[in-house]
Amino acid sequence: MSPAATFDDVSARAAVLRSAAAVFYARGIAGVGMVDIRDDSGVSLRRLYGLYPSKRDLVAAWLTARHTTWMAWFEGAIERSRAAGEEPLLAAFDAIAEWAASPGYRGCAFVNSAAETTEIDETHRRIVASHKEGMLEYLGALASAGGYARPDRLGRMIGVLLDGAMAEAAVLSSVEPIAAARDAASLLLAASR
Repeated sequence: MSPAATFDDVSARAAVLRSAAAVFYARGIAGVGMVDIRDDSGVSLRRLYGLYPSKRDLVAAWLTARHTTWMAWFEGAIERSRAAGEEPLLAAFDAIAEWAASPGYRGCAFVNSAAETTEIDETHRRIVASHKEGMLEYLGALASAGGYARPDRLGRMIGVLLDGAMAEAAVLSSVEPIAAARDAASLLLAASR
């Protein structure tokens, strides 16, 4: 009996979502079939479809899990920088630059997913939009805690700079766009005091 056959549902779901995270991010949603997830996770196709009746269901579960994981990482990185005395809104760019320098960086999984218009549906679009709104709310809260004028607006501006920097860093395979966006953010912060 294969080790995957001994997975309980919780372990099987975790294995499938780990595989989905790696494979969807590396190859895109359209470039991956359920067989690919089976092969990567070790969970049988029958069990996989028992857990996620369709690829669309799996994509929704992956995007939801990705939001939770990514926001925990992002907020944690910023909080560590804040504890070290750094400006949290600028630390966001430092965290993104570190991520962009890592092997396999492909930009924002949510923006990438939204671009796959034939592979996603309205449920997926709502999850992507919810992720982006959550990120903007967090940035707005950082701006408010920092005493900046119009914190919600400033949070949105920082968010646009972050998203643009992530996309351009992926396209150019360089962290330079993130450094440029950080410089622009620094000017915004100075003007918002």
